[in-house]
Amino acid sequence: MFWDDLWKREERFRLSAKPEFRHKTAFVAVSSIAEQFYCEYKLENEFAFGEVPTEAKSTGTELHNELIPQEPITKEQFASLVERKKPSFAVLGVWGSVGGLRIVGMPDHIVWSQGKPLWLVELKTTRGDPTSLWPDQMAQIRIYALLLDLMGFDCSRLRLALVRLRTEGLSDEERRLWVERVSERLQSDKVVELEAMYKDTMKVHLLPHDRSAAVANVMETRGYWLGEREPTSSTSVGKCRACEYNPVCPKSLFKGP
Repeated sequence: MFWDDLWKREERFRLSAKPEFRHKTAFVAVSSIAEQFYCEYKLENEFAFGEVPTEAKSTGTELHNELIPQEPITKEQFASLVERKKPSFAVLGVWGSVGGLRIVGMPDHIVWSQGKPLWLVELKTTRGDPTSLWPDQMAQIRIYALLLDLMGFDCSRLRLALVRLRTEGLSDEERRLWVERVSERLQSDKVVELEAMYKDTMKVHLLPHDRSAAVANVMETRGYWLGEREPTSSTSVGKCRACEYNPVCPKSLFKGP
């Protein structure tokens, strides 16, 4: 049975892990790989100094949790839910080995039907322009999709939606109905209508499931984790200015007063 085999393979994958990668990690998070496309020295500083709380992070996390509320269910409940023909919403941890790395992650939102993932949705909050789309964000959602594929799910109908949403200006009703509205409009190909509901506040970036692009993203970053090279740093003064680690980063291009 597919589900029993999946859970057994996942258990073997996790139990076989050894802390052999950079920073003595046994697994590499999809979010960490994505951050490498922003600035590897920022990632290096996170491991060295820990996460630094910021107002933007706090606001984004709170909004994220409000828009995509989740409750834990058992493996049996998950399998029963996503096997239904009627589209259902549920997420699970994704995992797999690519380029010599053991990669793990947790997508934001997945729409399922008959055991097949139809839509993989990733939410990114911003205080700026939601129409912008960045390489780190594309890498993250593509690798999530790749791992779903490697886990054995039928991804022949899978599409990716990277939703960029401004953190300000949403009404209580818009927050409460957000995940249902997004899921329903994606399934009925009414993205323009969806964006009109959140005018100037949200942009839905649609991407195809591209295994080769996702593998290329991993291969581009794997050397950092395997100890084959040192971290690279951003060449953007703007990124350094916005980075919470600029006071301690030896590669920072911005030094404040």
